[in-house]
Formats: sequence, C-alpha cells, structure tokens
Amino acid sequence: MRFVDIKKLPPSVAEKILERMKYWKATIENVKDFTGTSPPSVFIGSNNYPKVFMGILSPPEQKKNAYILDSPEKWYQQKSSLDQILNFRGQLIYSRFQSSIKNSTGKFIEVLQELAMAKKQADIEVELKKKPKFRFDFDSWITPIGNPAPIEKVELVGNPKIERNVDYLVSDVDIKAQNAVQLLYKSNIPLGRIQKILSAGLLGVQIQRKFVPTRWSITAVDDILGKNLMENVRNYQELDEIRLFNNEYLGNHYEILLIPGVYQYELIETKLPKSVWNIFGTTPAINSDYESFFGRKAYANQTAGAFYAGRLAVLEYLEKIRKQAAILIVREVRSDYFAPVGIWQLRETVRDAFNKPFEKFDSLDDGIKRIAQRLIIKDRWTSYSKLLKEVKEQKRITQFSKIK
Repeated sequence: MRFVDIKKLPPSVAEKILERMKYWKATIENVKDFTGTSPPSVFIGSNNYPKVFMGILSPPEQKKNAYILDSPEKWYQQKSSLDQILNFRGQLIYSRFQSSIKNSTGKFIEVLQELAMAKKQADIEVELKKKPKFRFDFDSWITPIGNPAPIEKVELVGNPKIERNVDYLVSDVDIKAQNAVQLLYKSNIPLGRIQKILSAGLLGVQIQRKFVPTRWSITAVDDILGKNLMENVRNYQELDEIRLFNNEYLGNHYEILLIPGVYQYELIETKLPKSVWNIFGTTPAINSDYESFFGRKAYANQTAGAFYAGRLAVLEYLEKIRKQAAILIVREVRSDYFAPVGIWQLRETVRDAFNKPFEKFDSLDDGIKRIAQRLIIKDRWTSYSKLLKEVKEQKRITQFSKIK
C-alpha cells in the first residue's frame, strides 16, 4: 500500500488532520528505539504484491489502555469522534519490513503472528533502523495507517494471551480458511480480530496459507460470513411488512429499508460535495451495487468493501428474526466526514440501527418518501436503484397473475 504525505492531501483536509495530530507528530519523529504496548495491531500492505510491507503497530511507550488505539468496535460503542480516532491513530508507529506473502519464518513474522492471535494488548521492545516519518495512508477499507519506519529488531515482553479456540484453529492445518473464519465468528471472536488472524496467514490448509493484505482480508471476512448467512436467510419465510431503520455516525447517514419479498440486496452510496472522496465536487457522487436472490459473481466495484460490510450487518438481523427480504441501504456521506477511518464504521452503524425502533409503512412509496425527508440529497438517488425497479416489476407481475 502506498503512503501519501498528509501535506499532499487537499489543503482543507490536511489542515484539519494536522491540527488533531500535531502533538504526536513531534513525539513520533524523535523516536528510534522504544518499549511500547501494541493494542495488539498488525498491518499487511498490498503495494508491490506479492512482496509487500508488513509490520506491527504500537505507540512508542507503554500504555495501560493501548487497546483503544486499534479497536473500532469500542470506538463505535463509546461514539468516539473523528478527532479522537485520528488522535488514536496518530500515536501508532508502523514498524515494518518487506517480505513475500508466502514467507512463514523469521523473528519478525513470528512476533507479528503472535500479536495477530493475541486477545489483549501486549508489550514489545522495538529497535528501528531509522526514525519514523510522520505520514499517513487514508483508505475506504482500513483505519488510518501511518508513521512508517523500517524495523531492525523486535521482542515480545511476556506471552500474549490466546483463546483456546483461536489456538486450535490456527494449529489445524487441514481446515479450509473459510470454514475456520466461520467457526471463529460463531465463537464470538470480534470481526476485527478474525480479519487480523486471516491477514497474518494463520488460517487454512497448510500448503495454501499466505499473508493477505489487510484491506483484502477485511472484505474477505465480510464476504465469507455474508454468503454463509445468505444460505440460511434465503430459506426463511418472507418478511410481511415494510420496515425502515436509520442511523448515523461520523457524518455518515444510513437508511436501511427491508421490503417483503425474496432476498436481494443493493447498496447506494451518495457522497456529497466537500465530503471525503468528493472534496472538490460540486454535485453529489452516486454509486450503487446490486445482487439478486442468486448472489453475484463479480466484485462490487462501485461500492467496493462497503457492499460486503453492509450486507453482513443486515443479514445478521434477518438471521436473528429468521426472515428474508429485499434489502436496500442508502448511505449519505456528508461534509462532516473529512477523513476516512475505515469500512468498520459502516458495518457497526448499520448493525446498531437494528437495536433502534423501526418505522412501518403500508406502501413502498411511503417508505421512500420517509427516506427522502432525512437525506440532504432527498430522492435523487432513486433513479440509480435497480432493486426498486426489480421490486416494482415483481409486484406488477404478481398483481397480473392474481387478476388472471
């Protein structure tokens, strides 16, 4: 993955980010060797694949609450602000080395993999070849990664705590990676940790094990779990009413509409001017991806990892109520979201929407009108929706068959 100097970002964005991180900039750039506490956190890059940068993230000091520096689920639970999240990420040094994705030996890899499995934060001793550079990569999938520095030496202080089921599945070299992911999920291992374990090349049949770039592992876990839930959901009875949920966090507003019918799913993203990825735009940027009852074979290029994160969040709810439905998520990215912090915010915000009261409607048009009332873009997104066209067409066919 390529790192981008903050100063090369749009001036308005760079100024906001630097203001929130200026304390850590001075601290980070004067560190070379340190004893720190990893949250625990590891990162596998994708640039120059299959020979990539990989490494460990840790503040340059021991901290009692280091876990909060890389804990998206906790960030959402305590409603951390964008400023707070940038502050958390600004404290982490990315001590890295370059390696083939198929390499499974060496001290650096041994420590990285132990940290990927660890349940709790762990102290590490690090020697760097040179001081870190204060620069960051911002991406739709991942939490901000920055302060890279080449690593010379690393040692774990003590033995990280690893759950028995994690240790068992990592040790099982005959189970497929996708099956291991599902078993970890059923064991209530947080998604963020499952993604790290997969990324660190610790799951799957021995001969097939390899490191997976972090951004790929995030989507892979969402996709594996989503497809597994889909198999169940498609066999349930159809939802018998139109339900509308909504939630928002960090300048991202979500409307989740569940429509009676067979399973199908669509994510529509509207990125307003001055929001991230549409900084210089003067009109909303609208993208969508859709899948039918039978799923999709091609990657969701328009909405990318967001498609799979949103799908998993809704399927978890449908599995809980044992119903199937047509699913429409409308995401509106507003100007408050000036720096991306990862696709976790979509997944967690949509998940939490189902913990709130929902609205019921007698007609689809009424549901769409209600969505439009809460969106800045109003109903301009509807012309991009394949799902709405499919649902309305199916309704006409049903009505025709009944009349006949």
